[in-house]
Amino acid sequence: MSGIIRRLKSATACERALVLAVLALGSALLSWGLPEPDIVFFHKTPMLPALWFGLVLCAGVALWSSRSPFTLVIVLVACGIAWLAAFETTVHVNGSIEDQIVSQSGAPVPNFSVPIVNYLLGLCGMLGGLIGSGVLVLIVSTVVSSIRSVPAWTRTILIGTVAGFFLECLVGEWFIHTDSLLPLFLIWQMSVAASLAYSLAKPMAATGGGQFRQI
Repeated sequence: MSGIIRRLKSATACERALVLAVLALGSALLSWGLPEPDIVFFHKTPMLPALWFGLVLCAGVALWSSRSPFTLVIVLVACGIAWLAAFETTVHVNGSIEDQIVSQSGAPVPNFSVPIVNYLLGLCGMLGGLIGSGVLVLIVSTVVSSIRSVPAWTRTILIGTVAGFFLECLVGEWFIHTDSLLPLFLIWQMSVAASLAYSLAKPMAATGGGQFRQI
């Protein structure tokens, strides 16, 4: 086991991204497959997905940045706040748009259902992904210096925003709809984890003869 950890610690940026993406595959499956006990809800928001993803990021930070308990707690809390912000934003915006649709359709009759607007959920998911990934990198970068850079922020927020579109898979009749959150969890968690892991790679320093090595 110690040999595996030593190998992981010396992994390249791409290898770190791959390792954390694989771990995030597990967290995405847990986020989708495990039932949510009432105790893990916060203001109607299920918090277990934030916990599973937070543990993945904590593993990456512990391997490649810091094993400080304070740092790891901040990373875990950051995942919770980011997920809560993304979830609440998505639900609020989607609900507001549906209310507008209802109000323009006249007074609702009994059993009235809001018509499905194609790609509305996807666009709301992108907004939630933008908020969630932005909050995540903002908080994590306060304790992990290697993420405190424009490329890391830009790449992660862009990936998180685009991946949020896969919320559209939840409902609808188009070919991409699967009536499941699994595509969203898989794509968002794996891609964001890979982006952050890539940023955790140690910088390369010049050695004698013009060669480079990790420091």
